[in-house]
Amino acid sequence: MPDTEFLPRGAVVGPFSGPRAAWGEHLERAAERYGTAVNWELYDDRGEAETARQIAEAVVAEGRHALVVGHFNSAGAAAALPVYRAAGLPVLLPLATTPGLLADGAGALLRWCPDDRAQAADLLAAVRDAGHIRVAVTHDGSAYGERLALLVRDASAVARPAVPSGAVVSDGSGPATGAVPVPAALTGPSPDVLDGPEGGDATALTALVVCGTHVGAARAAREWRAAGFEGAFWFTDDCAVDEFAELLGPVASSYVARMRGGPEAHVDAAFAAATAALAEDPTRTGRTLLAAVRAHADRGFTALGEPEPGSVGWDLVPVPPAAGTPAPRTAGRHGRAYDVIVVGTGVVGSATASALARHGARVALVAPMDGRDEHATAWSGGLVRSFEADPYLRGLALRSHHLAWGPAALAPGPYGFMTTGSLVLCGDVDLEQAEKGVAELNGAGVPAELLDPGVLGARFPGLSVDGVTAAVWEPQAGYADPPRTARVYRDRALAHGARLLPARVRELDAPPGADRVRVLLEPGGPVEAFAVVLAAGGGTGEIAGHRLSGADAGRTKSIRYGFFHHPATAGLPTVVDMVSGVWGRPQLTGEAAGGYMAGRPVDEWDVPPGGLATLTDEHVAYIRQGAAARWPWLADPATRFLGGRQGVDLYTPHSRPHLGRERPGSRIVLATGWSGAGFKTAPAAGELAAAEALDVLEAT
Repeated sequence: MPDTEFLPRGAVVGPFSGPRAAWGEHLERAAERYGTAVNWELYDDRGEAETARQIAEAVVAEGRHALVVGHFNSAGAAAALPVYRAAGLPVLLPLATTPGLLADGAGALLRWCPDDRAQAADLLAAVRDAGHIRVAVTHDGSAYGERLALLVRDASAVARPAVPSGAVVSDGSGPATGAVPVPAALTGPSPDVLDGPEGGDATALTALVVCGTHVGAARAAREWRAAGFEGAFWFTDDCAVDEFAELLGPVASSYVARMRGGPEAHVDAAFAAATAALAEDPTRTGRTLLAAVRAHADRGFTALGEPEPGSVGWDLVPVPPAAGTPAPRTAGRHGRAYDVIVVGTGVVGSATASALARHGARVALVAPMDGRDEHATAWSGGLVRSFEADPYLRGLALRSHHLAWGPAALAPGPYGFMTTGSLVLCGDVDLEQAEKGVAELNGAGVPAELLDPGVLGARFPGLSVDGVTAAVWEPQAGYADPPRTARVYRDRALAHGARLLPARVRELDAPPGADRVRVLLEPGGPVEAFAVVLAAGGGTGEIAGHRLSGADAGRTKSIRYGFFHHPATAGLPTVVDMVSGVWGRPQLTGEAAGGYMAGRPVDEWDVPPGGLATLTDEHVAYIRQGAAARWPWLADPATRFLGGRQGVDLYTPHSRPHLGRERPGSRIVLATGWSGAGFKTAPAAGELAAAEALDVLEAT
């Protein structure tokens, strides 16, 4: 796997799950083939227009992609293209066939395939060249199928272009070569469009053109066959996928429209040209990049971005017989199932997805992409240390140190880590675990020592030691940038083939004994996986269908902190006070650089997930009043308030996370309920949650 961190990025959007997933496989394979020079990141629109629009908005908002390849579904492309056009983001359409898609493209689009108007004309010409007179057109009831059926009906009256696309009937051994020319104009009456076999005499027809999705067209053809139709079936191009023959069943004579050379060739050509253009100059963007893509393409394009006449076309080939091989594990009645769906794109969910994808699992990261940062990671203070009074959490923190926070792991600084040193202030009741913890940390190679109040006060004069029995000092600890850390893990997951699926999860449907979990999404229909990792933080209880649904998940609670500036903060490290509950750290970079963060627990429960980058005057006064006992300079009127933040996390009654399968034998893995302490343990939590999900897959 190449190091993709510094490669230019491209977004690949297509149906990687759901009924149209067979078409998404073309995009997946090409992204893998051309992943050495471009970091192709996969977004699953499931063939749904609204999801496609949301993805377009998210891609544009991120501002990290040089171009977009995909949107197989034309309705999705139509919904997304205005968003890309407004941002000046180039789009390559290798498979979207609706006529007129590029009309308002402002020169920022390239289509690599023929369109449906040419398909309709070529298909009807091939039917008549095969000698059929009594022809009708039907559809699967979808808007897509109806639109295609009308194009086929109207094709009789449409004059052929000056340069014919050259549709012929192939023997199936390879692309047709034009041995049977299409007439300059189509003649004969327009075929009737029939909604179903009840709309006409099935036995009177010799040929039936079936329009729609491959799943819907197969169903429609079976209905016609049951009604007595014994003629030849002719299917539109969505049916040119391997699984169609199995869905269709045995028929005497059937043909399917296929892009000349096969759809894979058009997808491959688009990726090849884009990769060559970006490899030549990774800084190219916008129209400059699109011009370079044109220069590297294997075909010409009009000024509008359509393929030049004659450069692409349609073949009509026999529907191949069903392979007769067992369906792969990822096949499902709703399209390809994922191995694992990870719900939540905070640091725990992203770390889990990264570990799973690295092990070769087919993973989807599911979360809304509406610009609202509802996960706790977005608002975390980012404190990092290895000591925890709870032995279980201490074990997770130590493992996370070795995975992510230790000096060796931080060599390039991917997480924005800042070494400030860390103090955990302990009272009498905490002393036993503090002593044990210091011994464990040193034994694991993490420097730590126990400081008495005298040493503590002398070393850190800006800190009051009232009520403190001892303090655990970790010189290598500090803080990191939580959103950046989550993004790094997410990018690693995407680099190893994970997909992003923008949606809100409403329910998990996992009946006992079922071989997979149905995940009900909003928007969109269900998607299936063999395992689900629930890392939804404060949103856990809102998702139905698992052990923690409702109040059983725990309770959400507000977290609030501010940044302050005062000379007495110089030299103060990160501090967690187990005596009073306050916490803080220096802020070394960013808008509040030179300030000190101070937080105080608040008694606000059962609040909705989310956060804000502002505090009210009452919030600031509350922090100052309560935290001044530990940091006396907060009471000084000269102390300036620099800004603040507030977020929400899920708290459990025992202050330990829900980490592991929800119950023995379940396909649902929990990784939630971090009680405000999840960031520093996220690398280890992701590793453990991924291991549990992989165990589920092993047993599948």
